[in-house]
Amino acid sequence: MSGYFSECGLYWRPLGGNNIDQISGHCYQYTDIKKSKSGIKASTIIVDIGKFDNHQALGIKNSVAAVPDIRELLNTPLLSPEAIFLTHSHPDHLNGIIHYVNAGYKLPELYGGKYTKLILDELYTEYNIPIENQPNFNLINSGNKIKCGSFIIEIIPSSHTCFDSFGLIITNHEGIKVYHTGDMKTDNSTYFRKPTDLKRLSQLSGKINFAVTDFYGVTDDGFAVREVDTFKKLVQIIKTSKRKKIFIPVYPTHAEMYIIAFLAALKTKKNVIFYGNNDFYSYLNLIKNYGIDFQKIAKKQIKVIIGTPNEIKDFDDNFAVIGTFNTLGNYFKEKPSDSLGIITSGTFFNPLRGQLNARNIPFVGVKDYPVLQGCGHGAWGDIEKINSILNGPCFIPTHCPTYVIDGCRQLACETNIKIASPTPQNNHVYKLSKSSFEEISQQPASWLVANYSSGKAILTEVWQTPTSGMGFLKRTLSKRRCYNKFKTMLYKRQKLRNKSCL
Repeated sequence: MSGYFSECGLYWRPLGGNNIDQISGHCYQYTDIKKSKSGIKASTIIVDIGKFDNHQALGIKNSVAAVPDIRELLNTPLLSPEAIFLTHSHPDHLNGIIHYVNAGYKLPELYGGKYTKLILDELYTEYNIPIENQPNFNLINSGNKIKCGSFIIEIIPSSHTCFDSFGLIITNHEGIKVYHTGDMKTDNSTYFRKPTDLKRLSQLSGKINFAVTDFYGVTDDGFAVREVDTFKKLVQIIKTSKRKKIFIPVYPTHAEMYIIAFLAALKTKKNVIFYGNNDFYSYLNLIKNYGIDFQKIAKKQIKVIIGTPNEIKDFDDNFAVIGTFNTLGNYFKEKPSDSLGIITSGTFFNPLRGQLNARNIPFVGVKDYPVLQGCGHGAWGDIEKINSILNGPCFIPTHCPTYVIDGCRQLACETNIKIASPTPQNNHVYKLSKSSFEEISQQPASWLVANYSSGKAILTEVWQTPTSGMGFLKRTLSKRRCYNKFKTMLYKRQKLRNKSCL
């Protein structure tokens, strides 16, 4: 990496998030190099340190996680990071912090939202990390502007599936501006959370040179599902079913679904039982600690309890069960004539489906109504909207396998979206100027796989290799399926263009 120190400028390197065939373990380095009287001066920030979801496929026995390899930054004085910015609280953006601390590394100051801190504090407790080993945490809010070395970082909210999800406007000493979106969509119908600040982005129109953008959902056409539409569909299904007992399992880390399901129950005058596994109760407590008071929202229109078998047995039969559960355990005396399941995740609740089938209890799911799953990531229409608002920045895609970026180039050209070339890959270094995106270094990408002994993390370096044969992408977003989707989207747009030319 030392080769790029000879020139001033802004440098960007993905250390996780631009993987060969996976979509997790996010981590991004920004380094601004300027000349001073004493010579070269570098300012470095890191955005996110997540865990790699498919760590078992890396082949280290008894692994508990894999994390992006930031050792070079931590061990090189010139590159020593000024700060780590945490865009939100999901494990693939946050949990790497824990394993570095437990391996004995001293991390720089952290910047993140209140909910992110609540999650991180839970992790510190779970891993028995004493307060003196915890990096200093600075709370951020939308509108904050933070100076880190020669960088100015402005915080703006992003619509996602948890509280305090942020994007960053990063400006270097030359005035190059990068919009690092974090995980986001353009849907503004969020509940109890700030949506993506499209007004602020409009004010920055024509001033953003690069958008380092969440491309997780771009293989779907149109816009991400709006949360208000998920809410309306839940209400419609509950009303139409005329069933007394409604079972709504929700994905554990997606706080918005807890709230949407609750509001749908309130709208349909269903009492609410929050019920699930230990993980669920932990997340529910975090939501309450954040300031969401379900009893207060209910305004005595419905009863609300956090369910245990003893509490449930005397509860009114007109209720919705909301939580993370793959078993009902006969606590609810459910039967085909009075019960309905509404499954809000594609594969996570397969065991529950089996139970409902075995008991002849009807259920609907995302195959029947895709809107039920919601989405925290923008589809292709969201990218087109951001492109229009920002007046054509250069997009640097993240949060997707590299073959997604390769596959969408023709569609991008058709829709006047500029995609950085060459395709960004983990551990390659890129120089960003106001008019160019230049690859200046290619290095093999690696992960650090974490094992634990006597409470301490032992990190083993493993080179990045294709792993989707053992991961969920084989089931959901194969290379072939991805290319076929982009082909269909491109064909539709070409057909529309040809029609308008007639």
